[in-house]
Formats: sequence, structure tokens, C-alpha cells
Amino acid sequence: MDKMKVLVVDDSLIARKYLSRILEESGKIEVIGTANNGEEAVEKIKSLKPDAVTMDIEMPKMNGLEALKIVMKENPTPVIMISTLTTDGAKETLEALRLGAIDYIAKDDVLSFKTTARESRQLLIDKILSAKDARVSRKRVASQTTAKKEERIPFAPQGIKEKTQKPEPTIPKRTRKLEKMDIKLVAIAASTGGPVALEKVFSKLPLLGVPVLIVQHMPKTFTGVFAKSLDRVSTLTIKEAENGEVLKPNVGYLAPGGMQMSVAKKAQGYYVNITKEPKTIYTPNADFMFESVAKTLGSKALCVIMTGMGDDGFKGLEEVYKNRGVIIAQDKDSCVVWGMPRKPTQSGIADFVVPLEEIPSYISKIVLGR
Repeated sequence: MDKMKVLVVDDSLIARKYLSRILEESGKIEVIGTANNGEEAVEKIKSLKPDAVTMDIEMPKMNGLEALKIVMKENPTPVIMISTLTTDGAKETLEALRLGAIDYIAKDDVLSFKTTARESRQLLIDKILSAKDARVSRKRVASQTTAKKEERIPFAPQGIKEKTQKPEPTIPKRTRKLEKMDIKLVAIAASTGGPVALEKVFSKLPLLGVPVLIVQHMPKTFTGVFAKSLDRVSTLTIKEAENGEVLKPNVGYLAPGGMQMSVAKKAQGYYVNITKEPKTIYTPNADFMFESVAKTLGSKALCVIMTGMGDDGFKGLEEVYKNRGVIIAQDKDSCVVWGMPRKPTQSGIADFVVPLEEIPSYISKIVLGR
């Protein structure tokens, strides 16, 4: 199998060497060049035509965001941002995703000497390999500012060609009409491509009259910033979930980064538990949330699985299916990475498989009947 050709962009010589070594040692990636600023990156992407690029944000002459705008306009290429674990780093990373980057990873985690760095390095390799066949299209440059409440964020989904895979064993397909059902809670999970896709969904959702739980694979520093970003575009109130709080209608609860979120019931109503356990590859974890939703709400839950690398969420959705909950899966063509929705779709447990653009209307029709 041909190795994936990658360009590494970072203003630090040590970081360039370290990242190059990490990628090369995987045996599946060839670093065909490096660049120490955005200007050099733009030129090397044009001449070397890499399969993917790792891009630092803070660089002299031209930073990563400025370079990304030019790349997506002139030579669309899958770009993974190497970001710092700071509030400013989170804001810049979310802007990079809006500009066309397909994913990101925290530089501090990858380049640290902690024992957990091994997992982060493998995750970086996995993210790069998953981007190999990405179809990134030329797009207009998005605004540097986050949209205000009621405004809409432009979105141009970037599909990924998947290699032929053996279909999942199918189970008896149940037939459900797109109509109002007795739904008490909506739960949504996403990963790669999720931040922009979630902004698209929440910018179009009406007030639902029920609470919404959200899991997005994201580090701790990022989730607070992302919750505020979603809140600005949504008619619902979006906040980072707090342990023990009772769920309120028309509020979206985003799982804190590095923590697990589940739902339970007590006299006052449904509430969230935020815990450090169990330890999983992806934290917050979609399986953990969906399993608790299935156990607590049964047929009164509507669960949505969206774009993302890997298969987190499938086991939890199997429990949702068994308990007669409703499942919506994002379709392949509108996903940045058709990983998380793939098994629910191919196994037949998804009740509805729809493009990203139609997910808000499906949620509305099932919860509100309109």
C-alpha cells in the first residue's frame, strides 16, 4: 500500500522534526516536506501536492488561518490543525474548521513526554490516515467572526470517499413514518467535522420543548468556547453541562471535554451525571451517553449520530434500538468522515438516514410534528 504523503507546517524546528518522526515511524506516512510559515506552506502545497497537511496556527509572515484561506481557495487539501490548549487556541481552531480544515489535535498532547502522549500521537496518525481520500472543495472565505444569535454560518460539507468495506450484518428493519412521536429528550453525537455540522444543525432548529444532550469529541479547554459558539447561532440556550443539574426544555447541554456525560431520572425530572469514568479512547463518549439515554428514556428518546471518525456511538445506539428509541444517522455524502454513522446505517438500526441539511427538519417533525 502506498504511503500517505504529508506536509508538516510549524514555525518550530523542533516541532517539525518531532512531528515528522512521529508520522514516519507509523510506517504508513511519508513526510514529503516541511514549512516554517504560512507563505512557505502555500507554495509547497502547490508544488508538492501532499495528500494531507498538518498546520500550526501561530506562525510568522503568514499564520495558519491566513494560509488555510488561500489553500482552500486555490489548492483544496485536507488540513489538520495542530492547536494549543488555550481559550484563544480553541477560538482559532473553531475558525479553522469553518474555513475548511477537516480536523485538529492539541499540540501540547502530541509533543508532551507524558504517558498519555502515546495515545495522542496514535490519534494524530489515525486522523491523518482518515483524511487520505478527503474531497475538499474550493470555498468562499468565511467570516473571521462568530455569527451572532439568529445568524446563520455558511457551511460547505466535505465528503470523504470511503474504501470498500464489508457491510455490517443487518437486523430486521423496522419501518417508521416521519411523524410526531412522544419524545422527551434529544441526544446528538459527533466527532470529526462535528463542530461545523453541529453549528449548522443548531442554527436551524426551532424551540423543541425538550432538553438536548450533545457529545462532541473535544478537549476540556475547547468545550466551553464551543458551547458559547453554538449558543450564538441557536434559538435554544446552549451551555456546558454541570454535574447534577436538572434538564430543562429548550436547553442544550454540551458534555465537558475529558469527562463522561449520562442522564438519569429522579423526582424533579431528568438530570445529568458528569464523571471521569469510565476511561475511553474518546472522552466524552457517545456510547456512554446513548446507553444511559436508552436505559432512562427508552422509546421517548430521539438520538442523532453525525459525522465522525471511528465507530463511537454504535454500541450505545444498539441499546437505543432495543429500547424502541428513534435513531437518525447523517448520510455518507454529507459527512466529513463517514465513520460514526456507518455502522448504524449499514446494520439497519437507523430509522432515518438523511443529509446534514435535513437533520433539523427531521428532528422538528419527530419532536413537534412540524
